[in-house]
Amino acid sequence: MLEKEIKILEVDTSYVVEMLIEHGAEMTFDGDISDTYYDFLDRVEHKREEAQKIFRLRQKWDKSIYTVKNKKRELWEEEGVVVNEEYETIIADTRKFIKVLKKEGMIPIRKKQKHRMSFKLGNVAFDFDTYEGIPTFLEIEGPSGDVIHSWIRKLFLEGRERLVWGSRMIFDKYKVPYVYCD
Repeated sequence: MLEKEIKILEVDTSYVVEMLIEHGAEMTFDGDISDTYYDFLDRVEHKREEAQKIFRLRQKWDKSIYTVKNKKRELWEEEGVVVNEEYETIIADTRKFIKVLKKEGMIPIRKKQKHRMSFKLGNVAFDFDTYEGIPTFLEIEGPSGDVIHSWIRKLFLEGRERLVWGSRMIFDKYKVPYVYCD
């Protein structure tokens, strides 16, 4: 599945949530998320610089979700949003799954924790993410760049700074250290 999204920095969460509810959006999640990224030992240094493929194990409430993302950078400019091919699967036994990853030569390379509040309206998802030391930002995910940009206009967010890149750039912008595993 192709994931298309954009991040809008330093949003007024209360105002945007009110606007989303007025448009008929429904809250789908409000809680903490812990992400651990994995990679093959021989690719770790390369991945820290310029990852093309991402392997993530996410803890969301009582679920473990394993995600593989392939970046589709050739579409980023064309769509004006981040585009990734994404595959997710729910993991029944996290401990056993981590053992399998290790047996296949993968190691944890970085970790992130955030609070997320999510809304859904039709085929568009709105995630408010808050990391320690970083102002809350809004991620809008939709079926196309046009739909996403339409929602930016509907929510009166045209003047807000947008990020067409991953969360690592947000950490860099606010000078918050990205947590790498040893």
